[in-house]
Amino acid sequence: MNDILPSIPSLGLWGYWLIGLFAFGEAMVLTSVFAPGTVVVVLGGALVARGIYDFGDMIWFVAIGTILGAEISFRIGVKGASLFQEGRRVFSPAHLGRGKRFFEKYGAPSIILGHFFGPLRPIIPVVAGLSGMSRRRFLLWNVIGGFTYAVALISVGYFFGTATGLFSATMTRAGLFAIAVLLVLAVLWFAVVKLRKALPFFISVLRSVASAIKNNPDVRALIERHPILFRFLSERVSRESFAGLPVTILASAFVYFLFLYASSTLDFVMQSQIVALDIRVANLLAAFRDPALVRFFTVFTALGSWKVIALLAISVSAVLLLHRRQHYLPGLWLALIGNQLTVTLLKNIFARPRPEMAVFAESSYSFPSGHSAASVAFFGFVFFILIRERVGPIVVSFLVGSTLILLIGLSRVYLVEHYLSDVLNGYLVGTLWALLGIWLAEWLQTRRDINMRPAVVLWRKIVSIAVVFSAVIAVMIVVKDHQQTRNLRSVPAIMQLDAPLQTAFATGRLPTHSENILGQPQEPVSLVVLAENGADFVKVFGTAGWRIADRPGINTMSRAAFAAWFSKEYDTAPITPAFWNGRPNDFGFQIGTEEESLRIRHHARFWRTDFRTQDGLLIFVGTASFDDGLKWGLTHRIDPNIDAERDLLVTDLQKTGLVRSEQPIQLVAPILGQNLTGDPFFTDGKAIVFQLVPDRSTTPAQPALAKPSR
Repeated sequence: MNDILPSIPSLGLWGYWLIGLFAFGEAMVLTSVFAPGTVVVVLGGALVARGIYDFGDMIWFVAIGTILGAEISFRIGVKGASLFQEGRRVFSPAHLGRGKRFFEKYGAPSIILGHFFGPLRPIIPVVAGLSGMSRRRFLLWNVIGGFTYAVALISVGYFFGTATGLFSATMTRAGLFAIAVLLVLAVLWFAVVKLRKALPFFISVLRSVASAIKNNPDVRALIERHPILFRFLSERVSRESFAGLPVTILASAFVYFLFLYASSTLDFVMQSQIVALDIRVANLLAAFRDPALVRFFTVFTALGSWKVIALLAISVSAVLLLHRRQHYLPGLWLALIGNQLTVTLLKNIFARPRPEMAVFAESSYSFPSGHSAASVAFFGFVFFILIRERVGPIVVSFLVGSTLILLIGLSRVYLVEHYLSDVLNGYLVGTLWALLGIWLAEWLQTRRDINMRPAVVLWRKIVSIAVVFSAVIAVMIVVKDHQQTRNLRSVPAIMQLDAPLQTAFATGRLPTHSENILGQPQEPVSLVVLAENGADFVKVFGTAGWRIADRPGINTMSRAAFAAWFSKEYDTAPITPAFWNGRPNDFGFQIGTEEESLRIRHHARFWRTDFRTQDGLLIFVGTASFDDGLKWGLTHRIDPNIDAERDLLVTDLQKTGLVRSEQPIQLVAPILGQNLTGDPFFTDGKAIVFQLVPDRSTTPAQPALAKPSR
């Protein structure tokens, strides 16, 4: 297979036929075990994403191959069950039994679903033939299933083909962010699956505990003394009426999320650390923005837009009406309309401006996030319907819904369309309205005959599938055309200070301390470099032997971890970002020691300010520290004497001959403090101000990166 798959693009137009042949082989029961059609079709979608093949043409070849293969399997099934005997790999009685159970559970639609269930894929058509299904009816469902399979698998391949840059060998910050997201989703899925398996055990234990408490003589005596109270409590946990346990659960959840919402809103109003975190997270994501991730998250942010939500809501309503499940409709539209009105009202009350570094220009206010709120209100309610109607496994419905909602909210944060607290508050607003919608739907359910279900009519299924298919196509068009005005962040204008440098620090025009991600002050600024341009600034460090740190990425971070754990040298290793004025550092410089180990290194962080001095020089501020080992096996430990590191860097810069003048200034009072990871430090509070010699040469000199001996 490894030799076949990479050679498909070299076949040109014959590649269509080869991919269609693999789809045919996997759908036909006689060859399914030898033909990995699903893998090849997904590869075909990836080749479409690269522009080698056409999307529409690929769908036709895959669909026709799949339909023909399933048709042959159906005709084999018409001949009878004699083909299935013990010892046969494909025609085994076990496969036949699984296929029959699947077909009995889902009926004719199982022909569509079977395309997506591995070993059952070629068996379902055989079972359909064995069951006596008419050829015309099978052909109808087979055609629908063949095209559904083709569109779905090619779309998956197209998605991964588009995202190939995220997983390439040169993956950088995009890969780190993608892996972090995947890890979060993996933990979520793992936890839910494990909890689902353990749930019967916990329920059994709780019932045993409840029974023991109820039969306790003291408890029974207490119940007899307060019969009205305990009758009320008993009714609240009764499963025999809607006013019992269902209302108790919904009301408890509503009160809980209402409390969370009030708490998050109070945090915003009081300008707590959460709001300080907002600005730093937004700046950090903007600084490490990647085009591939922007394209990826634009898809998910479009899925939370009002156009997509409206299209899907109308489609869901149509399907519910077709199947006479109209008692869900008031709850669905209550959740959507109530959510939208609440979000609009809150936006206008708080009037929080959008982040300045947003990818797309949006005119509405920022707090709370409408996309996040709508995703919870709509998708949460829809997946409640799926769970309530037992459409598919409950765990899968919950996980798919949670993942989609999480990615929509994450897209708003990554694209910096909203601050983090906007998204969290939007989630809570959407949850409250989803719970109200669920309560209304459950209440209406008690007022109708729960056994009143429409007869299973073929036309209802066909129309429902057509509605869903049309909605998916419409959503794909909306997502593809989701082109909002790009708000590419302009380079901020460099302003001239209207006061001397030391006065600017003293008055707060220039912050005196670096910060952690929560905005808490850390080490004070200890170095200020004045240069005519950025090239002169970088050059002086290279000439002094300080190497510029690599950008964080998969290769660089894994190499740094290896070097730190095994005490190896990596003299351009990434440096953990720190903040100044809410922004992550623009530059990181470092130099090794005689130990030649990443565990022990000198390093400095610098930020480019938005100011020039009264003499027209750019201002760069920085901090320096010495890593003298690892702690917890994860992060460096700094030496407390950060002044010694400042003085070391001062000496190195003086030796370059590129420093015109230097001047110490008392920036802050002497302090003793701690950094984010708890490492103590002390300093006399002085900062050294350097003015660099401008480079007047036509061709800038290349920095000398040789490391001096320490």
